[in-house]
Amino acid sequence: MDGHEAPEVSPGKSPESSLPLNKLSPGPGLPSRQVAVHQLARIHKATIEIAAEQGYRALKVRDIVRKAGVSTRAYYEHFSSKEDCFLQTYDLISRRATRRILAAAAGEPDWRERPLLILKEFVRGLENEPASARVALIEAYVAGGTSLEQAWRAERIFEGMLAESLARAPRGMVVPPLVVEGMVAGIAGVARNRLLANRVAELSDVGDALVEWTLSYPHRAAAELVNVDSQTVALEPLAATEISSDDEPLPTAGDRARILDAVAKIAVTVPYSRLTAPRICSAARVSRRKFNAHFDGVEDCYLAALELRAGEAMARAARARSAAGSWAGGVYRAIAALCAHLAHDEFLAKVCLAGDLPPGPEGIRSRQHLSAAITTLLSDGAPRTVQSSPLTSEAVAGALWSLFHRHILRAWSERRQISATLTYMALAPAIGAADAIAAIQGELGV
Repeated sequence: MDGHEAPEVSPGKSPESSLPLNKLSPGPGLPSRQVAVHQLARIHKATIEIAAEQGYRALKVRDIVRKAGVSTRAYYEHFSSKEDCFLQTYDLISRRATRRILAAAAGEPDWRERPLLILKEFVRGLENEPASARVALIEAYVAGGTSLEQAWRAERIFEGMLAESLARAPRGMVVPPLVVEGMVAGIAGVARNRLLANRVAELSDVGDALVEWTLSYPHRAAAELVNVDSQTVALEPLAATEISSDDEPLPTAGDRARILDAVAKIAVTVPYSRLTAPRICSAARVSRRKFNAHFDGVEDCYLAALELRAGEAMARAARARSAAGSWAGGVYRAIAALCAHLAHDEFLAKVCLAGDLPPGPEGIRSRQHLSAAITTLLSDGAPRTVQSSPLTSEAVAGALWSLFHRHILRAWSERRQISATLTYMALAPAIGAADAIAAIQGELGV
């Protein structure tokens, strides 16, 4: 931060309340460094408040400058752009949170108590600093690009803290790194949902349950995940009609199908914000009148294409599940089919990876529907003896969604098999770690 850092927080106070927003009182002889640090702190606070209230996309330098009470020249002495300011503000939030969490767990020898202390401090931070939490857990992901990479690095730090605590478990208890990654993603997903719904206070009541969820994964049987993830269960081949990859829509397709095919192809390389009806009509070779006859606008068309592609993926997963010898084995087959499908559907993959959905209520609902559809797919037909709390289902959905993003969708050239690990994340809390591994091995014929 150009050699400066915002003032440290006083004990017992949150950064949001202690970062100054008012200008320094005028007077002669104020050291230039003191002025610069105070200005920087005001800029950080203004950035947090505006991004939390209006979102990253609405963040503007002129609004930050006005709210912070600094000149545009002073702003650009610290930052090169809006993105630079946001990234440094996020870094400040992340480093302060890390220091607090590390301090909270320091000196605790019990491997079961350390995750509880870590999670309690994490929740305390969300409650004390809701605006900073929204920036870190929501807007950093919306910003994309470098911000997204920075958010993932922060998650790696949290994973390291949790992994270090779980490493103190009795000898033979195994927690693979990918499972730890899923744990952190599940916890973050639960927190993010509460932030979006303005229900952060609920997190204090579910902390113990989230710790219980994380502690369902350490087990000797988890050592087998590396072996079973290296194998692939036999699935039906992907039908040519499920994902269109031709340069032109099928000649027999109607206008609506041609339009949906066109918007899906365009959206692979063009952000949602740059989609236009004329562009879609040109690609589909239909008139604007025909477009308007089927859709209310670009958002309606885009979400319809997403619903169609998601429906095809879920249908394929459901068919794969029905070929299994047991409900738990069916969960494995369904997840493997989803992974295979998403790896071939660039439009669906891009939407899932980048969260490139329309802003506003409809986009949020679509994201929630995708997550809920996966949860429903995996829970359908479960034996009565299998009981999962809504919180467990929510945490599992967050874990699966995040791992889909990073390991099935993000690195196309380095894609790896993780269907077994995803299945373990889904099944272990419900039926136990050993039975989860046994069900996967049963489908593989091991």
